[in-house]
Amino acid sequence: MAFDHWLAFVAASAVLLAIPGPTVLLVISYALSHGRKAAAAVVTGVAPGDLTAMTASMLGHAYAVTALNPKSIVFFVAFVPQFLDATRPLLPQVSTLEATFVTLAALNAAMFALLGAAARRRMRQPRVRRLINRAGGSLLIGAGFLAAGWRRANA
Repeated sequence: MAFDHWLAFVAASAVLLAIPGPTVLLVISYALSHGRKAAAAVVTGVAPGDLTAMTASMLGHAYAVTALNPKSIVFFVAFVPQFLDATRPLLPQVSTLEATFVTLAALNAAMFALLGAAARRRMRQPRVRRLINRAGGSLLIGAGFLAAGWRRANA
């Protein structure tokens, strides 16, 4: 695999990983509700999960791919093949891309776990908790008004 292809894959993977999906939400949830140790346990599951998803995607096992994270499926099936060189052996390329992505995903999950654990300490403060509750309540009220207005406009 050419170095520039690998570097482009690293950049694209970093952008994809920066967009929170179900895995990041799970990591943050555990960090907020249970702290750093529990989130670290979840992070250890990220790498094998991504390895499974990526391997299944590259092998084309439809059931396994469909049952996994939709964001990963779109990335692995539609985007990753663009980084493969058809003139070179497939297995070393796929192995390199998988190792790269799984490493980046584990680092990304660990970062979100640390951020979530740090936020947990701040959220324990009554003033911060009150602000979060008010903001969340306001968003729900706004969503209710939006839904009511949408229904009237489409009726």
